Formats: sequence, structure tokens, C-alpha cells
Amino acid sequence: MIAAASLPHLKIPAPNKGRDRIKEKQTVQENKKQKTAWLADGLCLVVAAIWGSGFIASQMAIDAQMSAALIMATRFLIAAAVMLLVCIPKLRGFQRQEIIVGARAGVFLFAGFYTQIVGQQNTTVSHCAFLTATNVVMVPFIVWLFSRRRPPTATFLLAGTTLIGIGVLSITPGSFALSFNFGDAMTLLCALMFALHITSLGGVGKDADVMRINLVQLTVAALISLAVFLLTDLESVAAVHWETGLPAVLFLGLFSTCLCYFLQTLAQKYTTPSQAGVLLSTEGLFGSLLSVLLGYEAMSVNLVIGGVIILASIILMEFFAGRKTE
Repeated sequence: MIAAASLPHLKIPAPNKGRDRIKEKQTVQENKKQKTAWLADGLCLVVAAIWGSGFIASQMAIDAQMSAALIMATRFLIAAAVMLLVCIPKLRGFQRQEIIVGARAGVFLFAGFYTQIVGQQNTTVSHCAFLTATNVVMVPFIVWLFSRRRPPTATFLLAGTTLIGIGVLSITPGSFALSFNFGDAMTLLCALMFALHITSLGGVGKDADVMRINLVQLTVAALISLAVFLLTDLESVAAVHWETGLPAVLFLGLFSTCLCYFLQTLAQKYTTPSQAGVLLSTEGLFGSLLSVLLGYEAMSVNLVIGGVIILASIILMEFFAGRKTE
């Protein structure tokens, strides 16, 4: 037997070198995963900013005498047509899960936006924006309903503070009278639909194609919107001011709908439903700020206080409750 000392050119690996390599590889993978999560969160914020500006575009369409059904049909037909062109090379590879998830999300998508537009027709842009943002408070409870994982106590407390914020937002400026109206109620129903939409996309598998899912959900929403328009509101076209309404619905179709729901579906493959809900809910802040800056409504004390309470509750939901419910 030859002694190791007589072979100086041979290096005996250190006993822990293999484990160090494994640990280093795990660290690299964790860092990559963390960067991907940060990118997903960043995409959610981009979506929220575009959605916030979408409240202004919706108001422009409403002011152009476009009905809720016409706005819905136009925006989703535009979005679905664009996505169909983009997805032509992928049409043969549909998976059953992509169709099911996309169709379910499309129903909630239609319901959420239809009730939002009806709500905005009967309330202010800021009320609609902030009340829509309450969907994030609803997400953990919906996750609880379907997964039987009870949210922590902080979730219930923050849901309570959100209700307080809604109450303050509903106070008529200059008095203590509440002005919670039909439009506000419809917007809260819209928030519930969006919460269901966010939760439904949380189950998307890593091998699913987000573009095909986005195509399915936009197509389903477009078909429902078109049917509602043809059955209930066809005569409203004659009264539309297309010179101001058409640019608004083009923005809604191409950016607020087509681009945003592709980015949201992509982001939710790498983040949790509650975290996505929190970041996406900042659309209320963007929408309200733009509404005031562009002169659609005046700044008021109850708008600031109520909006801050709602936004703070939503942000705290992420840090104290959101991640624990997943």
C-alpha cells in the first residue's frame, strides 16, 4: 500500500468540501428565488399603477356617455383580440388546467369590472378606488374558506380597521352624516369579485403558460360582456361621444386589461395570493391621487383620513397576516 505522503501531486479533498458546495448551490438558488419574488412584487406594483390610471380612463368613458356594458364589451374584445394574436404560436399546447383556471378567472374578472363601473357611475373616483382596494382584506378569509386555514388574529383586527376607514370615507364633508350609497355598495361587491379572482389565480402551477391562461380569461370575460351588451344595452351606442370615449377604452383594453392581467398572472406564479393582493391594492392610492390632481374631485379631510386608514390596514395585512395565511 502506497502512503499518501509519497504522492505529493495528489490532493485529498477536504471532508467538508462536498457539503460546502451543496450549501453554496442552495444559497445561489435561494438568492435567485428571492430575486424572482422581488421582480414579481415589482410587476404587481406596475400593474397597480396602471390600474390606478384606469379609474381615470373609466371616468372618461363614462363622461363620454358609454354604458357599463359597452365599456366592458369594448375593452375585453380589444384585449382578447390582441392576446389571441400574441398566442397564435401557443394555441396547440393548451393544458386542461390552463382552460379551467382561465375560465374561472374570466368569470370573476367580468363580475369585478362590471360592478366596478356601475359603482363608479354612482360614486366618486376616490371612493371607487379605495373601496376596490379592500379586496386584499377579503383574500385571507377566502383562502380560509377554501383551505380551512384560519387567519391569525391580526387579520380580524385589520379587517375591523378597514371597515372603520370605509365608514370615515363615507362621511359627508362638513357633517357627520353617512353617505354610503348604491355606488359604494356595488364597489364593495366588486372588491369581493376581485378577491375571488386573485385567489383563483393563486393555484396556477409553475408549468402552466400564463399567456394561454390570460387568453382564456380575457376571452371568457369578452364573451360574457358582449352577450350582456347585446341583450341589454345595444341602443346606447347612438349617444356615445366616440372622440373621447374611444381613446379611453383603448387604454383600458390594451393596458389596464391585456397587459396588466398578463403581468398579474405571471407575477402570481412567484408570489402568494395575499402578497399579490396587498401590492395590487395600491391601485386605490394611485387612482385617488390622479383623480384629485386632474381635478375630478376636491381633496377633503374624510377622503384623506379614510384613505389612509384603509391603505394602512392593507399594508399591515401584508406584514402581520398576509404571509401567514398562505
